[in-house]
Amino acid sequence: MYLVLVLVSAFLTQPTAERANFTGSWKMIAARSASPNQTPPVTEMLFVIDHATDHIRLDMTNGNSKTISVAYPFIATPKVPADPPSGDERRAYWDGARLVLERGGTISGQTVSSRQALTLNAEGTEMTVDRLVIVQHGYTLRGARNYAEVRDVFTRVTP
Repeated sequence: MYLVLVLVSAFLTQPTAERANFTGSWKMIAARSASPNQTPPVTEMLFVIDHATDHIRLDMTNGNSKTISVAYPFIATPKVPADPPSGDERRAYWDGARLVLERGGTISGQTVSSRQALTLNAEGTEMTVDRLVIVQHGYTLRGARNYAEVRDVFTRVTP
């Protein structure tokens, strides 16, 4: 019994793994990204990220577009399968070393949900963003896709 208590105590006092910090400005590397192949093509993208302990704020600018700013509060990792966010719900959570940002909303009158999974390289100089956008229209036509997936690669401009 004593051995079990010692092992449990040792496990509970181990420091948690240091989480990556995404704070800084990030510029898309167009040649290594899928967004330039979209319709319409997005050839320039800048992320400005403020990573706090209770939330993460993302300011995203596509080329000459107006900046979109969203704050995502951190939550515990949802159980799989998690419902997509609805309305104007926003949430951020860790999936291993990946930081996941999810939000619901409306685009052109359609209810959509989006998921971005951010990953840093070992040096913290490159960020990969895997983006999934799903149109929540309530029905699916055989063979029709109601989602789009894109992977973009960014380089750190400022810490």
